[in-house]
Amino acid sequence: MYISSNRLKKYIKNSDKINWLSMWNSFTIHSAEIDGIEIKGKDINKVVVAQILELNPHKTNHKYNIVKLNIGNDIIQVVSSATNLYVEMKVPCALIGGSLKGLSKVESINLDGEESNGVLASEKELGISDNHTGVMDLDKSYEVGKDIKEYIPIDDIVIEIDNKSLTNRPDMWGHYGIAREVCAITDSELLPLELIEENILTKEDKIKVTVLDDKNCNRYSCIKVSNIKENSTDIEMKTFLYYCGMRSISLLVDLTNYLMLELGQPMHAFDSNKIDEIVVKNVGNEKVNFTTLDGIEREIPENTLMICNKDLPVAIAGIMGGLNSEIEEDTTSLILESANFDSTSIRKSAIALGLRTDASAHYEKSLDPNMTVTAIKRFLYLLKEYDKSISIDTGITDVYPNKIEEKLVELSKDMLRKYMGFVLEDNKVISILEALEFKVENKEDKYIITVPTFRATKDISMDRDIIEEIARIYGYDKLEVAPLKLDLVINNGEGKYELEYDIKKYIAEHSNYHEIHTYLWYQTNILNKYNINKENNVKLVNKNENNIIRDDLSWSLYEQCLENSKHTNRYGVFELGSMISRKKEERVLSILDVCDKNTVEDRYNKLKKIIYDVVKHIKNKEITYKKSEIEKDYLDNNYSIDILLDNKKIGYISLLKNTISKDCGKKTLIINAELWIENLYGSNIQSIIYEEPSKYPITNIDYTFILNKETKYEELDNILKKYNHKYLLSYNLIDVYEDEKKKVTITFVIGSREKTLSKEDMLEFQENILNYIKYNNLEIVQ
Repeated sequence: MYISSNRLKKYIKNSDKINWLSMWNSFTIHSAEIDGIEIKGKDINKVVVAQILELNPHKTNHKYNIVKLNIGNDIIQVVSSATNLYVEMKVPCALIGGSLKGLSKVESINLDGEESNGVLASEKELGISDNHTGVMDLDKSYEVGKDIKEYIPIDDIVIEIDNKSLTNRPDMWGHYGIAREVCAITDSELLPLELIEENILTKEDKIKVTVLDDKNCNRYSCIKVSNIKENSTDIEMKTFLYYCGMRSISLLVDLTNYLMLELGQPMHAFDSNKIDEIVVKNVGNEKVNFTTLDGIEREIPENTLMICNKDLPVAIAGIMGGLNSEIEEDTTSLILESANFDSTSIRKSAIALGLRTDASAHYEKSLDPNMTVTAIKRFLYLLKEYDKSISIDTGITDVYPNKIEEKLVELSKDMLRKYMGFVLEDNKVISILEALEFKVENKEDKYIITVPTFRATKDISMDRDIIEEIARIYGYDKLEVAPLKLDLVINNGEGKYELEYDIKKYIAEHSNYHEIHTYLWYQTNILNKYNINKENNVKLVNKNENNIIRDDLSWSLYEQCLENSKHTNRYGVFELGSMISRKKEERVLSILDVCDKNTVEDRYNKLKKIIYDVVKHIKNKEITYKKSEIEKDYLDNNYSIDILLDNKKIGYISLLKNTISKDCGKKTLIINAELWIENLYGSNIQSIIYEEPSKYPITNIDYTFILNKETKYEELDNILKKYNHKYLLSYNLIDVYEDEKKKVTITFVIGSREKTLSKEDMLEFQENILNYIKYNNLEIVQ
């Protein structure tokens, strides 16, 4: 967005005291990011108002004319190829030593035998428009010999503001709002806008307006004006529009564009001869074709807000007018629209149409509805300045279904001190806020602030917003930089996060399982497919499908396995997440190992070892397994075991029923394990006891025990735990092999901390342990 400093000066008292270049350099810190600063007119020098005295064709080159010019203090000759010249025409002429935009320094040159001592300039060469069809025809009132800059505001400082930094500041999408910011920054006084007198607008006759969609139309104001005779814009406004990225079209169109640049309020003028009654309505799902001002016929998307002449569309609300109500060169009466539309509705319609305009860009920012009538009064004042003969035929029609009021915000002085880091005097706080047009009531311990509506649509809603306003205008650069006074201590948190992270990290590093993250709700169609009833679960409101909150993390993982089965059916996944019942939220680790039927036993045992190792890693305790039955319809309880820690159940391992697993592959089985984190978290960590290793050699002796298939390793382990011998340091499970019998290989670690064992010592140990094995009716491989 481009902002003209020349225009801002008109709104600020004693604006000549402001150093504009330095002010713009600090504007980024105080208000919004500046993308660039361009000094207009710096390349336009020694250009004066000249009048043509004689105009003669070149003697040898007929494309040139010999022009005699009065430049005030001299008569000069210029050779020109312009075709629009005539005697007594006043033109801008760059004298020798002068310069124009896009041209080198002017010098005296000889063109086919004729001397030329200047250059006649077009509007483009003066840098005030793109028109270069001929030399600029100046107003007859300009005094010959005067510098052209005395009549045309060529010199200007134009800045470009990054639009993204203004997304939440609709009040700054116009020059007057920017001027308010400049006044607050420079401690200057903002002048009031000049508006048409209220007594002119008191007519009872009004245009009939019906707003059928009051959800998307916040306010609609309009008025009828006739007897318009003037249709040309002065050079000052043309230059301003050009500097701000627009081109001059006609007085009425230029004024609507000017108001948008000045106040940020888009306006639209309809030819009143083509409008009888205005209806603002939503097209719904009705198919409508509409030709916009650019001459393109467009298919209007569903739920687009339209401005209609009764039933006939004449404009796409907030985006673009229609060709059928266009202001033309001979238009002498108009209906002026100044409205406010819902920002979301305009944005959606503009995107659906593929038509983003300056108007829609403004409306998308949530403009202040209270600006519509002010904009009409300002438009009429300016139009009357151009054309004294205009007739205001009606009063202002003002339909205001969604009225916005000023907001009250309380700011504690203690909070302000806390955020600023020091005490800011009351008079400074009040002066800053009043410069931004907030009203302030000063209490002993707080400020009661009335937020104007132009800041209340999207920006200011709480006390912290007010603190930001005070701090930015005071100046972030003035705040004293000081280190935070904090003790540097390690934050151990609650322990749960660290525990969960440690579990996930261990599984990722010690298995080939992949961590995934699933939604907190079930897929309803999958629940229905397997006849799983979750109707009593917590449900999401305002959602008809997939609205059941999960109370089983493993089933959420299975939903993803169904999706993965389109690509592969040999993998493992895990998630540590939440499941929610009507009573509480629980954290659960769920693992699914999707494997082949032929490898299921091996994968089952490996999963048991992973669970065992995880708990050993984080708690330094050993878990045990116990045959159980688990109340889940999709599990095969022939393979279900509980995971026990400190004799308390902390989870389970099982197998999904074959009828369910097969949907992920004909030869696929799925092993499921769950760890209940809350139960695991409640168990104390067992201290690690360190023993100094023996400095004498140690020896391993292996024995393979023969057990019945149904005998659990736990039974053997309980017997071996009771065996005690002075040379036995430890024992470990090495291997389990099953054929007709279960064969379990145990390695016994023997040694002494006092001596190297002799052959007799080892034989003595072997004899002792064999007697113990025999005494307990255990069989070993000989």
